[in-house]
Amino acid sequence: MSVTWTYIIAQELVSLLISLGNIFGISPSVLGLTVLAWGNSLGDLIANVTVAVHGGNDGAQIALSGCYAGPLFNTVIGLGVPLVITSLAEYPGVYIIPSDNSLLETLGFLMVGLLWALVIMPKKKMRLDRLVGGGLLAIYLCFLFLRLARVFGVLDID
Repeated sequence: MSVTWTYIIAQELVSLLISLGNIFGISPSVLGLTVLAWGNSLGDLIANVTVAVHGGNDGAQIALSGCYAGPLFNTVIGLGVPLVITSLAEYPGVYIIPSDNSLLETLGFLMVGLLWALVIMPKKKMRLDRLVGGGLLAIYLCFLFLRLARVFGVLDID
């Protein structure tokens, strides 16, 4: 029953977000990049910071694992299951994902962030410092700037 309530509430929140976007003239993609993404990640942020600070000797490792395991689960299961269900509904035909440059940009920035962590952290002997955090923050800010600039028409790259 709790899954049903979670589904209903999530649907209502997304509808409310879209309605507020329409009322204030904010693009759905901007809402997705900002409000929805930040709201979706806020609980993880609080949990990871708490574990890192108060988790004892292994707290930072647990928090770091959670930072990568949560989004990995969301991507693999959160996209995998609906795509399998949709593909089965279209069977024997195929389901074609609409071509979208913003999806490719998002995946590109995700890969850059993962590669940054994969290359820099072993070179730093797995010590988290300002270089690792600043680099990841810079990658995210570049991503956010690029996406928002394209949405608002400041930057037009095709």
